[in-house]
Amino acid sequence: MSSVNARMKTFENWDTTLKIPSLFLLMMSMAFIRDQRLMFLLPCIAAALFIGSGIRVSLLLSRLRAPVFFLLFVSTFLILFSEGESLARIGPFALKAKGAILAVNTCIRVLSVITIGIVMVNTTPLSGLSVKLKRMLIPSILVDIGIMTGRYIMVIGEDYRKMKNARKLRGYAPGGSISKRFRVIVPAAATLLIRGFQQSEMVFHAMHMRGYGGDLTHKNVRIDDNGYSTSGMIMFLLTVSLSAMLVILEITID
Repeated sequence: MSSVNARMKTFENWDTTLKIPSLFLLMMSMAFIRDQRLMFLLPCIAAALFIGSGIRVSLLLSRLRAPVFFLLFVSTFLILFSEGESLARIGPFALKAKGAILAVNTCIRVLSVITIGIVMVNTTPLSGLSVKLKRMLIPSILVDIGIMTGRYIMVIGEDYRKMKNARKLRGYAPGGSISKRFRVIVPAAATLLIRGFQQSEMVFHAMHMRGYGGDLTHKNVRIDDNGYSTSGMIMFLLTVSLSAMLVILEITID
């Protein structure tokens, strides 16, 4: 447990102004890879960063659930409707070899990039994140919208879990016909949207009362910033070097 906490501490102490650009650059370079001989590097890099971050496997699996379903749909479409030689036939459908290779490469690339994104998000403390992002010359309105959107999604998810538990306690058993599920899902979604709108209004009024949108600066905002740590600089250099290596290999390999 102490080793896991130490690894998490290393990633959390990695300064945001170094972590976000370097990991974003790494994700972009991984998305740039098309050569099949380099594909095995992507899950290895993602796994190394995930293990080094100390994030729980259960957390990663819960975040990957929705992308996996989407990738299954895309992979099925590619395998069935791509051009090229057929591997096998299932009734009227033909499984294409080219589509299968493309589907595997797409899944590897997307899941590796998403894993690194999960590591970046879950190892970045929220305290002072807004000010640090604005120091990176990102427009203030984009930073505020991004942070508030992330918070809004978390609130919606928490409200949905509470409603789901309440339905179970009142004896609701999922299943039955699609129409029955539809009659339950639609009112729940409407309730969540209305509550979310009300909460967003309250947050806006609270921010407005505290001076948001006025002629304010961040001169009075203090954040503990004692310069870049040695471990943070090492991680930054390693990540940037790894990104450059991937791009160079993709361009130069025959």
